[in-house]
Amino acid sequence: MARGLLNLGPVLTLVLFSALAVAFAVVVYVMVGRLQAAQRKLHAEKFRVITLERQAASLRKQVDQIEAEQRSLIRFLKDFPHAAHELHKERRVRRIPGLLLGFVHRTLEPGGVLVLVRRRAVDADPSRERRLVVAAAAPKGSAVALGAEITLGHGPIGFAAEVQRVMDRRDFESQPPEVRAALKSQSFSGFVPDIVAPMVSGEETLGAIAVRGLRRHAVDPKDILRVIAQTGALALVSLERLTEMTATANVDGLTHAFNKRFVMQRLAEEIRRSQDENHNLAVFLFDIDHFKHYNDRNGHVAGDQVLRQLARLVQENVRQDSLFGRFGGEEFVLMLPGADKGKGLAAAENLRQLIAGHPFEFAADQPLGCLSISGGVATCPEDATESSGLLRSADEALYAAKRAGRNRVQGFETRYLGDEAQEPVEPVDFQVSTEPEAPSLLRGEEAATRRLQNGLGPDETTPLGSLRAVK
Repeated sequence: MARGLLNLGPVLTLVLFSALAVAFAVVVYVMVGRLQAAQRKLHAEKFRVITLERQAASLRKQVDQIEAEQRSLIRFLKDFPHAAHELHKERRVRRIPGLLLGFVHRTLEPGGVLVLVRRRAVDADPSRERRLVVAAAAPKGSAVALGAEITLGHGPIGFAAEVQRVMDRRDFESQPPEVRAALKSQSFSGFVPDIVAPMVSGEETLGAIAVRGLRRHAVDPKDILRVIAQTGALALVSLERLTEMTATANVDGLTHAFNKRFVMQRLAEEIRRSQDENHNLAVFLFDIDHFKHYNDRNGHVAGDQVLRQLARLVQENVRQDSLFGRFGGEEFVLMLPGADKGKGLAAAENLRQLIAGHPFEFAADQPLGCLSISGGVATCPEDATESSGLLRSADEALYAAKRAGRNRVQGFETRYLGDEAQEPVEPVDFQVSTEPEAPSLLRGEEAATRRLQNGLGPDETTPLGSLRAVK
């Protein structure tokens, strides 16, 4: 039996080793399975981490964009009241495009900005009102020069201005192929706008604002540019209406010359300026000879027509820097900055001859055989250094011309004790406005009134003619 057990030893050993091998294989299999599961879990965790990192990066980007939009919106909201105030207090039309450009640049920080305004029609060029002109551009050295023009309906800017819609590139690209081709061929060279916002009042297009190179984080750039364009349109309309009202208030309703109130304000300003700059100022005060006779004989309607014709004749034949106004009744005044007594008398004599030779209706029936004027010339600082004294001196010279036979002009002469006595002259009480006036505003009103007198809009200019040489 012992021998039998000995024979079973190798078998048991083999069985034992087989069992151990199977057990080891099972353990290895289990360990490999767990390792693979762990690896799969690790890969899943890595993928999850990568996804979370991407989501975090996307969230950071969104947060950065939101913060940038908030900064842009806060900048716009902070700047808007100040910019609107600056626009509406401005009294010079030419400065409004520059203010709008600065507002757009501060708010949207674009790579380029154009501010265009609409031309106004003139008799010589009726189609002029169909054009927009570049009034402000940024940055300096822009590919589009100041003064460049584009017609309504041409190019992206003209197209948006004509249809009166705020449009971006997607809006332009959604147009029919033939329209897109025309817009590209008619646009400004070197400036492809991202957004165009027309400035519209009622049904009228006043101009447009175009921007390019916008930052991506700008919040609602179309809406912001729309608000800026609407604010600019409102400022332009308000200033135009104010200018027209001011100009109308400064103009005599019958003759369309400046009225007495405005003449007195401008005279006070010119006297101050002549003293500050040390130059002369001549004043020519004149009236129509025997005007009561003309009215009594021909009627007041004919008299009013003569006043209108005479005022227009003078306005067409004086220097652009002079100022002509109706002082009341048939009396007028002409200011000549920079003119001394000799030049003032020469200009006055030129106008006297011009009026006496003009074929006014019924002029031959006047006592002197023509419609004539008599006037006096006084200068600052030679004759007076304040408004009432200067006008009183010119008025005394006018009465001296009347006494000398009318149809003549005469300069004021200072009389001293011991000089030959003159016929007494009735004193005239000239009321001088003591209300302070800003010189720049008065000159702006004068320019606007001159434009109104010539039937032009408040942003147009035209010369009133130059003073004809006196031989």
